[in-house]
Amino acid sequence: MNLKPVAAWITAIFLFISIRGIAQSSEVGLILGVSSYKGDIIHSVFDPSGFHPAGGIYWRRSVSNHWSYRLGVHYGTIGGDDAQSDDPFQLYRNLNFRSRILEGSLIFEFNFFEYQTANPVSTWSPYILGGIGFYKFNPKASLGDDWVELQPLGTEGQGLAGYERKKYKRFQMSIPFGGGLKIKLAQRIGIAFEAGVRRTFTDYLDDISTTYPRKDLLLTQNGPLAVILSDRSVDQLTDHNDDRQRGDAAHNDWYMFAGIHLSFTLSKKYTDSCKPFREKFK
Repeated sequence: MNLKPVAAWITAIFLFISIRGIAQSSEVGLILGVSSYKGDIIHSVFDPSGFHPAGGIYWRRSVSNHWSYRLGVHYGTIGGDDAQSDDPFQLYRNLNFRSRILEGSLIFEFNFFEYQTANPVSTWSPYILGGIGFYKFNPKASLGDDWVELQPLGTEGQGLAGYERKKYKRFQMSIPFGGGLKIKLAQRIGIAFEAGVRRTFTDYLDDISTTYPRKDLLLTQNGPLAVILSDRSVDQLTDHNDDRQRGDAAHNDWYMFAGIHLSFTLSKKYTDSCKPFREKFK
């Protein structure tokens, strides 16, 4: 993926927000909620069976009562198990995974109503968000009492001679977007309820995307553990599944963070530079 346009876009935004805003204020915040994913095992980020605890921290800068940006870190777990599905193909495939997600992000927010926690007249506002994130993931599968890293094994023939498949990178970029509702609780305390999905550029959050590789090649080049975790179906000891469908490569995976944000303003004094003009033209 060409990151030059993305870098130019970020630079332009920083130049824009560096201009002195109106009634600026800063906040720090805590996040408690859930993480989930959409892929070849769980088919919706809003499926409760895929929810796992998640959390985070952030710093927000409000450049006006409508616009703000924040730098944050999210941490959570995604996962899924074919054995919990009612789909015959998934029950036959019998794969499972889990992965920790560590994300750093720059997110821009637009409040539909005038809102800042530091603003004494703010009460509440719905808002939308969008930005850019960078995240690390590492899918693992359960084997007995252990969790085994899947990417080094090349379970779909990544890196094998005879297969033009490169091993996927475990550090990638995402595009967060979503929305929520902000509510002021006290003089310097606010709360928000937010859901933000992440568009990714990989189909391997769950280590599932294309077809089964040939078992003889996988065994020779990557070893018996790769064979075991590549094909866990009922007839895995045969070559019945060689080069047959294992996942859906037509769609990339998604992940989501959703939950409650508790914010504390760092600005002891709030000055609304626009108030005299609003009073004058009432």
